[in-house]
Amino acid sequence: MDVETAIALVLSATAVSTATEAGRAIWQSLATLGRWATGRGSGSDAEPAAVPESPEERQALVGHIVDQARGDEEFAGQLTRWATEHQESVRLTVDLSRGTVHNTIAPGARIQGQVIQARDIHGNISFGS
Repeated sequence: MDVETAIALVLSATAVSTATEAGRAIWQSLATLGRWATGRGSGSDAEPAAVPESPEERQALVGHIVDQARGDEEFAGQLTRWATEHQESVRLTVDLSRGTVHNTIAPGARIQGQVIQARDIHGNISFGS
């Protein structure tokens, strides 16, 4: 993954809320990455980075990460590693926050019985009588 793709992933994270556990985990990891960029996140005694709660705090963090990645080759490498590690969780969380669900059964999957794929189910589901 190149640095511009990693930056695009970080920018898409701005759509992620901190209201869910998945969203908090993404922002915690981004905050830790931001601390690393400033040199405050290194060492075993470093305090955990605070999760940015407001949209303004999240935007400022993303701006800092983007600026740092474009100006510091070592940090760009860190960001690329972060993006590679977190790309699926960011994309899934962004999709869910937008109300989008992509149900997939992998090619070659062996299915025995019925399959239900859905986003929200309200009420019972039954097969047959």
